[in-house]
Amino acid sequence: MKDIFDECQLNDLKLNSRIIRTGAWERETEDGGYLTPAVFDRYEKMASSGVGLILSEMFALDHKDRFFDYSANMNYKGFVKDYKQLTDICHNFNVPLLGQLAFFYYDDGDNQKAEPNDLTIEGIRKLQAEVIMAAKKFSFAGFDGIQINMGNNFYLSRFTNPYFNQRTDDYGGNTLNRIRIVLEIIKLIKKTIGFHVSCRINIEDVRKGGLTQEESMKMAKLLAENGADSIQITGRTISMKYDAAEKHVFQDYADKLSQEVDIPVILAGNLRDMKTMNDILNSSHVEFMSLSKPFVAQADFLADWKKNGEGTSRCKGCNNCYSKKESRCFQYDD
Repeated sequence: MKDIFDECQLNDLKLNSRIIRTGAWERETEDGGYLTPAVFDRYEKMASSGVGLILSEMFALDHKDRFFDYSANMNYKGFVKDYKQLTDICHNFNVPLLGQLAFFYYDDGDNQKAEPNDLTIEGIRKLQAEVIMAAKKFSFAGFDGIQINMGNNFYLSRFTNPYFNQRTDDYGGNTLNRIRIVLEIIKLIKKTIGFHVSCRINIEDVRKGGLTQEESMKMAKLLAENGADSIQITGRTISMKYDAAEKHVFQDYADKLSQEVDIPVILAGNLRDMKTMNDILNSSHVEFMSLSKPFVAQADFLADWKKNGEGTSRCKGCNNCYSKKESRCFQYDD
């Protein structure tokens, strides 16, 4: 029987459990972007609780991004020092840490909000260079890899989505062309830095003319074939289209994809209790699961689960932490 607290491998990373924490917003910073003691305390609680891997809060590329004020910052002068201390805390508990890059706008030098159809080839090269530089910054700060967020409605999800991308060059049209921008980034990161590259993708777009599950599966295979080390699945929106009465909304997709690619697939979204998670582990091919809001409600809840052999997150699913773009819980603000 598999258990969420099994020691395991996520490709090249050794994990203490199958549980992955996915960060969202970061508001607990001081003037200039410096991390407050609360952030270091949060990470120590998570790392010591039994989590397998930590995905950082979302990092934006620059200060003009739509969500920059609510995101982690890699462009202040104390970044390497602050985050080296943070990654050291995680590594003291043998927990690897990936920097999550998630930007909504892109400034190509001429247009602060250049959309996929607007970018010249030079603009594409500039974007790719900035993502690779972000990965380099993560490596300087002791991160074990990068997660490229091409899910939800972030920029790279739009670039790879036929609803938004109507380019007629090598970066538009068919599936391979639309995802080419990311495949080239992955290859360069693996060649120049050599650490773990995870990609977060939508299972579909839920928009007429947008990304379908069939094409999403095809994109995932291309990512795996071109150097990605793991894939985390998500959705642009969990709408009324999905019926979660009997099983997790993304479980069937994750189960199928896990059999189609030879890299780890991470199931995410609305996982709240240990029994359900262990049931999924033992009734499907899913090996890894990600939680976000439960860690906001209580950073070290996994310690209780591991001790008791059962547990349910105290997170009520109110979504206030996400909708208000805070890194704290409004129900249980310690």
